[in-house]
Parts: sequence; C-alpha cells; structure tokens
Amino acid sequence: MIRSSLVRALCFSALLGMGASASAAPVDPADPATVSAEGADAPLDVGAAEAPDLPVVERLARPFGIINGSAAALEEYPMTGGLLMDADLEISGRTYGVATFICSSTLIAPDVVLLAAHCVDELAITQGQGEITRMEHRWARELDLSTFGGFRVEWPESSVGVTKFVKHEDFNIFRMGLGLADNHDIALLFLDTPVLDVAPALLPSADEVELVDVDTEVVVVGWGQQTATSGAQTPPRGTYGIKMVGTSHVAEINDVEMKIGDATTDVRKCHGDSGGPSFQFLDDAETDDQMRIIGVTSHAYDYTDCFRTGGVDTRVSAHLEWIDAQMRAACADGTRVWCEEEGILPTTYNDLPEEEEPVTDEDVDGDEEDDKGGLGCSTTQPDGGLGLLAGLGLLAVVAGRRRS
Repeated sequence: MIRSSLVRALCFSALLGMGASASAAPVDPADPATVSAEGADAPLDVGAAEAPDLPVVERLARPFGIINGSAAALEEYPMTGGLLMDADLEISGRTYGVATFICSSTLIAPDVVLLAAHCVDELAITQGQGEITRMEHRWARELDLSTFGGFRVEWPESSVGVTKFVKHEDFNIFRMGLGLADNHDIALLFLDTPVLDVAPALLPSADEVELVDVDTEVVVVGWGQQTATSGAQTPPRGTYGIKMVGTSHVAEINDVEMKIGDATTDVRKCHGDSGGPSFQFLDDAETDDQMRIIGVTSHAYDYTDCFRTGGVDTRVSAHLEWIDAQMRAACADGTRVWCEEEGILPTTYNDLPEEEEPVTDEDVDGDEEDDKGGLGCSTTQPDGGLGLLAGLGLLAVVAGRRRS
C-alpha cells in the first residue's frame, strides 16, 4: 500500500483530491480515522527531514495552479488542456463514484496528448486503496475545470474522448525518487476525435536538445494549485482547477529531469500541474513556430512539497524515441484516428506556407482565361497548400502561442 504522504510528496497530480468533486468520497472529515492525526488544519512541517506519517485515506480528502502565475486566456497556449476522469472505486465491498480533474497536459499531434505517467497509473490514483472497476477519461481545454464532478457527471461541452493511454513501461510509483532521478514519468493519451483547430505543441529536434541548460527561461501552464496547502486542508475555491500561466527558469538539470523554479518568489508548479508543459522559445530556430515543449511536470523536488522550492519535470528530450515509437505503434494497430504524420511532428509542422511571387501584368495574358474559367488567378496555391484565408488563420494560431 502506498503511503499518502509519499504520494503527495512525489506526485504533482491532483490524484483523487475529491473533496470538491467526488460523487461520493469515502472520507468523513469528522472522523479522525480518515484525516491526519494532527487534524485537517495542521500545517505541514516543511522543515522535517522525512515525510510526516499520515494515514493513506487522508489524501482522498484533499482536492487539488501554478504558484506566482497569472490567469491565462483560452487563446494562450491553446494546445494545453486538462485530463478529467469519471470512475468507480471499490473499497471494502462498497463502490464510490469518482468524478474529478486529474492532471494538466499538452496536445502534441491532433489526436495525441502528452502528460505524466502517474496521471494514468491506477496505484498512483488510488494510492493502493481499493480498486478501480470502471474508468473513463476525457480531455478538455476549458479555463475552469474546478467544477467538474459531483453526483451527476456533465462533461465539458468541448471535451474529447480518450480511447487509450500508454505510460512508459519503466515507470514504477514504488521506485519514484525525489530530487533529479530517472523516473520515466511520461505517458501519452490517444483521442477519439482529432483536434484540428489548434496548432499542436512541437517537440525539440535532436539538434535543439542541447539548447536547454540551467537558467533557461521557460513558460509553464497548468490547472493546478495556486497556493500550497497541507494535510486535508482544502484550497480556497478559485485557487485550483483554473488555467494559469507563468514564466520561470530551469534551476537544476540532468539528462532525464530538470527542476523548474527555485525560490519561493519564483513561478513554480504544484498539485494538479502534473503532466503540464514547460515551454522553451528558441530565438534562433529556423521555423516559424519557435516554441518547443521541453518538460512534463512530474513531482516535488523534496519533502517540502510546493511550499519552499520548485518542482521537477521529466525532460521530453530523454524520451523522444519512446514517444515516436508509441505514436507509430498506435497508427499501426488502429488506435489513432489521425495518422497523416505517424510519428513525432516535424518542427516545420506549424510553419506558414511560403509566399508566392506576386502576379504582375506581364505574367498574365488578360485576353485569355485560365483552364478553370478564371482570369489567370487560381483561388488555390499550385502546390495544393493553404490559401490566403487559411494561412492567415494559421498565423493567428501560431501568434497566439507566443509570449506576450
């Protein structure tokens, strides 16, 4: 059985933070057996060398943006979204309905979403307490996901179904380490309908991997906790489940993970931000879209949780081959519904079509019509590319992704 305090310290997902969103959470705040031995309002001893010894069920009483960030607009980083879950959890012969926001995440192809493995790991979700007998996921981009859940599940209108998820085969919640470790905390969701009105986030190419180092500026996006809380203390309504954005930096890095933010005044991540992105902008990129997703929010740096310092991301660059292989395999077995690009999208995927040379009077014989009955000007590009209106639309999408 996984200890609640360990999961809380390790994982930055909301997990089963169900106080505000479960249809029937098996927790009674008045019952001391279901909350921390120190009481629901007892502060976390952030100076402790080891995690406090708390009952497993306590974590279920705690619902779980980004600390020191700001509210985001829908058109800001529109390829980001939240993972929602509706499930049945059986504990000691009783079944409880659970509807909750789980994690933040990022669209990396029209039908593929990148997030953390613990967001879809059953043991991480249940913390070893009971068994999930039914589970349904959907992906949504609404600004406010805090109200999802309750006795009657109503999926957000724009949500998209998830047909399958795949987590890294080497991820193991029992072996998950603090600091910078090799946790393989990465996963993919495959959607049942492609999202075609949003430009996906692009992954770094092999040549761009080395451009990430300590002090690299990153933009972080997430729906997680905006203030750190401890024990069974519920964050105030409006301070979690809301899309937030902020600019931070890489504070520490190795080949597989990196710490985002350091001081308490930095923009940092907290519970619910798990699976969400850290974006880097490459000023010298030879592509129209200069943004790359370089990190996936994973876990706390130490047992002070979100109170004192920044959290840790899984580096995308360490898992490029795994991501590409899983995307291609899902095309091969029919899981994916969009396979125009079977593997990782090329960094030129969001580029605007090249401008054509302007047509002059010398280029057009005004006395002759073209083979389509026009006056020598086709309404489409010769190579079948996007027309002017479509190109402007894509320009707006790409521009909307850049920093303000």
